[in-house]
Amino acid sequence: MESWRISSSDDYQVPVSWYPAEQARASIVLMAALGVGARFYQPLAVALQQAGMNVALVEQRGHGDSVLRPSRKTDFGFREALQQDIPAVLDRLQDQAPEQPCYLMGHSLGGHYAAITAGRLPERIAGVIITACGSPWTEAFSGKTRRQLKLLCRLIPLFNLLLGYYPGDRLGFGGREARTLMADWLALAKTNVYQARGMNENFDAGIGRYRGPLLSIRLADDPFAPEAAMAAVSDKFQSARVDKVVISAAELGDKADHFRWARTPAAVANQVAGWLSRQP
Repeated sequence: MESWRISSSDDYQVPVSWYPAEQARASIVLMAALGVGARFYQPLAVALQQAGMNVALVEQRGHGDSVLRPSRKTDFGFREALQQDIPAVLDRLQDQAPEQPCYLMGHSLGGHYAAITAGRLPERIAGVIITACGSPWTEAFSGKTRRQLKLLCRLIPLFNLLLGYYPGDRLGFGGREARTLMADWLALAKTNVYQARGMNENFDAGIGRYRGPLLSIRLADDPFAPEAAMAAVSDKFQSARVDKVVISAAELGDKADHFRWARTPAAVANQVAGWLSRQP
């Protein structure tokens, strides 16, 4: 494993862990969930590497090895990831492994970034893999989870105003997050339409035009990405070649929830490897 610092267009240094595979057949840009540091995905990165894929594990702004921490003075949103960080990583991969096709893989929020990037930069990627990536759209949920999401939607603007950031590390949902990022997330929860403050692009229309392959991996016991919430994302890919997989607890060897799959990632890595082997 190598550690990189990649300069984005605003001079921020994106921390990336590079896992090169011997005789790699593809490169994967792996992006984390809301509030989760990149180190959490090291077992998955190693499993994918051992299956013959280069992996660029990207640290989110504000977490892990990032020099930024959200505060009233330090703010960012979806725009910085979409316009600056992800394109910079793709540029580095083009230099590092120009012969291998590049796939975007994201967990939860990382999957949303992967989906939007597919619509914005389709010529730069060979395909998209989303894992446990359900839209937070409240209409895709029911019961207790829906009530919790609606409460969270009311609390986010309040915390953003009072603190200047979102204290997810204290609330038990996400981490300490930038207020604009959570405002962008909140817009998705209310409308199921991708938006990013500071960008006027129609992201959903771009995704709808994307013609590459999509692999959607759902975990059977995941309350944060149930079937309806996953479909709210995958259904945006109206022109893509979509494959859907559900992984059970028996296949995983653990409860198939929103996070445990990344600790015992063999089942997910095997699905990804098999899917990649079927791509033209």
